[in-house]
Amino acid sequence: MAATEPSKDQIRSGVRQSLAGVSGVIDRARHLYLDRQSFALADKHQNEFAIKSKVAERYKIAFRSVVFTGSSQLGFSPVKDTMYEVGRSDLDIACIDAKLYIEFWEAAVGASGAFSDQSKFGSAEKLSRFKDQISRRGMILVDFMPKSTLKSAEIAFQDELSRNYRRFFGRVSIAIYMNEYAFCWKQSSAINALMG
Repeated sequence: MAATEPSKDQIRSGVRQSLAGVSGVIDRARHLYLDRQSFALADKHQNEFAIKSKVAERYKIAFRSVVFTGSSQLGFSPVKDTMYEVGRSDLDIACIDAKLYIEFWEAAVGASGAFSDQSKFGSAEKLSRFKDQISRRGMILVDFMPKSTLKSAEIAFQDELSRNYRRFFGRVSIAIYMNEYAFCWKQSSAINALMG
């Protein structure tokens, strides 16, 4: 007899229980994202290791600086209220490294004339969103970078990962965070939604 898949409510309850005795957004984020194996690859640890190794090697950052987020990490998205679906849900990867963040920030400033060339972003809304992520989140999402050779190369890398792990994820996306605090703070909306 096949095992029954856990429901979203069961997964949510299990995640909440794992936070018993853990207080504050930063410590809860550390517990959920930095100290747990991903839900999506729980029984396929060699794949999680391979993905994190490839990303760490590409960006020349520590292996422990590569973290999964979203439904692939938790089993569901507290913000979107959706379950992780094999082969359909995205894998959101966070790279937490100040030096890498500065490299991407400098590239974005250089490619866009210090954010004065809106055409590099496609629209005023996309430029505003990019600047907001930098100033409020300490985060650079590769998909939102201004048009440049760096962005093209990074989109190609995301696409390669997406093809290689298509059986698990719909798409792979990468975000760069200035430090652990910025990463943990960014997860506050998901944690607040989780805790209700």
